[in-house]
Amino acid sequence: MIKYPLSTLALILNVVVALLPYCWWTYSVGGIIKIDDSLFLLNICFEGQYLYISNFIDMILFAFRFYVIAVSLYFLYLILRRGEKRNYLLIAWASLFYILDPVIIYIIFNYILSHFIQGVTYPFFIIGQESVEFTDSGYQITMLIQSYPTFTYWFSLAVGIINLISRFLKKY
Repeated sequence: MIKYPLSTLALILNVVVALLPYCWWTYSVGGIIKIDDSLFLLNICFEGQYLYISNFIDMILFAFRFYVIAVSLYFLYLILRRGEKRNYLLIAWASLFYILDPVIIYIIFNYILSHFIQGVTYPFFIIGQESVEFTDSGYQITMLIQSYPTFTYWFSLAVGIINLISRFLKKY
C-alpha cells in the first residue's frame, strides 16, 4: 500500500502536466499579435507571422519542463521507496498565479502605456473578449482583445489544487 496516496497522485499529475504539449492561455490583441503560452511553451505571432524568438524561449522552457519532471520523479521516488513525504508545489503556484496574467496586462495598459498613449482604458480582467478603445493623435482606435484559458490550464489548475491539498494533509 502507498503511504502517501494523494502526494503520490499529485507528483504523477505534475509529470503529466509537464508533458502536455499544449498552451494554457491564448491572448490576441486585435489579431495583430497572438500569444499562446504556458509554463512550458510560448508561441508568438505578429501579423500572422510566427516570431522565431519564440523558438529560443521554447528551448529554455523545454529544459525547464524536464527539470520539473526530474524533480517530481525524484520526489516520487522518495515517497515510494523511502516513505518520505515530499511535495513539489511549482504547478500549484504557477497555475494559481497564472490567472493574474489578465491583471498584469491591465496594469501594463492602464499604468505604463497610458503615459505614451492618451485615453487608454483597459478592462480590469478579461476572460473572453472585450473591445478596448483609446485616442491617439485625434484618432479613435478600437481593438478587440481576446484572452482565453484552455482546457489544459483548467487541468493544470486542478492539479495545482490537488498539490496544495496534499501539502496540508499530513497523512496523505
